[in-house]
Amino acid sequence: MTNSIVSKDALVGMWKLIEMKSIDKEETIIYPFGKDPVSYIIYTKEGYVSFSIMMSNRLNLGLSIQNLMDLGYGIKSKTSILQVSIFKYIKAIIRYFQSVQKFVSYTGKYEVKDNKVIHNIEIHVVPDLIGADLERIVEISGDTLFLSSSYPEYTVYSTWERVS
Repeated sequence: MTNSIVSKDALVGMWKLIEMKSIDKEETIIYPFGKDPVSYIIYTKEGYVSFSIMMSNRLNLGLSIQNLMDLGYGIKSKTSILQVSIFKYIKAIIRYFQSVQKFVSYTGKYEVKDNKVIHNIEIHVVPDLIGADLERIVEISGDTLFLSSSYPEYTVYSTWERVS
């Protein structure tokens, strides 16, 4: 990565993930969401960022849409979750916990400073990260966006392609 200054205008738009990998101090490469994740990041001209990523091979929970809505909103309908067998319900709960481990989403404001973009987290699937500032080194080459974030034991690199 270079230390070139990036403008906010250059970031604005929707970007689709091409690759995300983590490299540790021993240069071991890990793909935290697998080699074929699905992810988008959106930067608005008003200064908002929205990010979602998921592993592409997550299992369905095996419940109807109505049962899922009942669970999610605590609503009891005629096709209530109580009508689903206990085995199916337990299986769905296990799959739910597995699926949320393979999904991350957040939204907030962002700011650009030189060659960095800072995501100020307002909504996050992990409550502990609400209010956090996530800093990324950013580089743009044509319609390709490169982001990296360094941590004590590893660095995460992601490559994105402009969608709009």
